[in-house]
Amino acid sequence: MRKSSYTVVVDGARGEHLLYNTANAAFAALDDEAFGCYLAGEGAFADALVEAGFLTDLTTEEELAAQKAYFDAQRADRSELTLVLAPTYACNLRCPYCYEQGHNAIKGKMSPEVMDAIMRFVEARYAEHAFEKLTVQWYGGDPSLALDVVEELSTRFIDWCDARAIGYSAMMLTNCNLIDEDAVKMLAQARVGFVYVTIDGFEETHNARRVSAMGLNSFQKNIDAVKLFVKYGIEVRAVMNVDRVNWPEFHPLRNMLRDEIGIDLSCGRLCDYGHFFGSRGFAKPNFDLFEHDEFSRMMHEEFVEGGFDAATIADMLQPVPRFCNGQRDNYFVIDTIGDVYLCDGIIGEQDRVIFNVLDEPTREQLHSVSHDPQDSAQCRNCHLLPICQGNCNWERRATGMVCHPLLTTLPDFLRDYRSCFDVEPAPFVRLA
Repeated sequence: MRKSSYTVVVDGARGEHLLYNTANAAFAALDDEAFGCYLAGEGAFADALVEAGFLTDLTTEEELAAQKAYFDAQRADRSELTLVLAPTYACNLRCPYCYEQGHNAIKGKMSPEVMDAIMRFVEARYAEHAFEKLTVQWYGGDPSLALDVVEELSTRFIDWCDARAIGYSAMMLTNCNLIDEDAVKMLAQARVGFVYVTIDGFEETHNARRVSAMGLNSFQKNIDAVKLFVKYGIEVRAVMNVDRVNWPEFHPLRNMLRDEIGIDLSCGRLCDYGHFFGSRGFAKPNFDLFEHDEFSRMMHEEFVEGGFDAATIADMLQPVPRFCNGQRDNYFVIDTIGDVYLCDGIIGEQDRVIFNVLDEPTREQLHSVSHDPQDSAQCRNCHLLPICQGNCNWERRATGMVCHPLLTTLPDFLRDYRSCFDVEPAPFVRLA
């Protein structure tokens, strides 16, 4: 027997050795004797270690092949067709950190010809494989600058799906600066179930980071729009792009949004995706970026301070078939002029276009995915592969980020996980 490639070993707080298998979510605490059996691959506890998956008779290549089969099965699942649609590249904000600024060179909004081609594309995918659900993500630019396109295509999608008893859902990313009550009513009718909005701090901070090209109070526009979304039953998922400068505003802003509007606020690390930090207003002292590991540890501290239980951690550490929708065959990002991409992060990069929706794609183009983690030597040989599946390939390429945050914090989360089980130390305790 050999140690599974996906067994993680951590020193516990009670002199135990904590073992976690990322491929099957098995979790156990071992004393020195049982741990010796694990290291030797034999002994009194070997059978229990094999049953839990910490020891295996599979070779490294066979374990990897099992992961590949799991990934490929999910990749090929075409029960859902997902379209990310950018009805315009235009944006009415001038955020200093925006990595998409150069994309505004593509003017205007989606033409009737492209909209017709998108409908034909949907029909062709359905003829190829009768999917059960169509999901649309409205992207940009800012789609609020082309709400007529959103309304028209939504109506066509909904009518087409309803006629075939196909499920339909949609979401939108918007800066909210043009969102009024009429727009929200239309979006609710267009079955936009939730929206992503960015709130980068309180009024002064937000307005300096999310700068309105029209001189509007961007912060207040967000707050007013969020209240309207809530009023009409559209879920709001608010995020704050944080660095060392605006981080002190995160907790009070989150509390204000919870108490006054009833929505939550999450945070993400502000990154130099465009590789121009230090220029164009994206510079110190107004911005000061966190390092990847620093932010990962900070998020762990946030997790602990917020309180947790075993179920929460177990869900976080479950093996997954893919990291993102871009790793599915039936996922397409279509821009204003009909160019098709495999990832929304690269939209507008002409060298990353797969085909144009006005043309007839090849089978190979239709069955491409954004990234297969097994194509990366780093991912193939990583014990996190089953719970990471390569993480965000675009973010790794854009920022040089080493890996998933759990590469830094998994030992801490496993110690937290152990603290959830009121079990005294023993030679071998199977905890999960």
